Amino acid sequence: MPVTAPILLTGFTPFRPPPDGGPAPDPDNPPTEDHPWTADPTALLMDRLAGEPGVVTATLPPLFDACGEAFAALLAQHRPLAALSFACLEASDYIRLERLAWNRDESPLPDAAGTVREAADIVPDGPTAYGSTLPVPRVIRELSMAGLPVTFGDFSGGFLGNHLFYRARHIIESADLDVPYGFFHMPPLPERAAVLRRFGGLALDRQELAVQTLVGMLRRALNGFA
Repeated sequence: MPVTAPILLTGFTPFRPPPDGGPAPDPDNPPTEDHPWTADPTALLMDRLAGEPGVVTATLPPLFDACGEAFAALLAQHRPLAALSFACLEASDYIRLERLAWNRDESPLPDAAGTVREAADIVPDGPTAYGSTLPVPRVIRELSMAGLPVTFGDFSGGFLGNHLFYRARHIIESADLDVPYGFFHMPPLPERAAVLRRFGGLALDRQELAVQTLVGMLRRALNGFA
């Protein structure tokens, strides 16, 4: 019988880091000319894919703790058969399937509320790491066959992406849910890459193709097709 429950897709709401010595900005406030928001391809992807049959999309707050709580609420509300999360990694031109999430917030970067966590466990007494439950070789093959730049990594960083990856897997494991979960870092958009002057970036249409390819792969697997 075909799968009827949705596949959950999440990105991050864009935010601007708080200026040095200044108050933390409200991520709900609009950008200004002096402080433009950095375009986040994962938020744009969620907008593009909203309303697609068989998927539910959401953008999560760029905040420690709150992003995991929002994911837990989405999981309870939609009861998806699989979930994929996406965050932007500006230091890359590849779609990067992260294989491991580590139980550590360890970054000098502030979240949207100005919180910095340079040495903190995500879940006290939790496992050292959780792994992706996607079939890594198949994911790499499917994206490569679609002509997309893809790689994998074993360190998701110490910032919001790793935090969400770990929390999501901990939530799924703690509830004993059979929900395949994968976390991906996406490259910056070309216009952002031009500002960085280090990478070429990846166009939004190509990033959308990557997500559609992943959703198609999951649908076939969940419906019992190779």
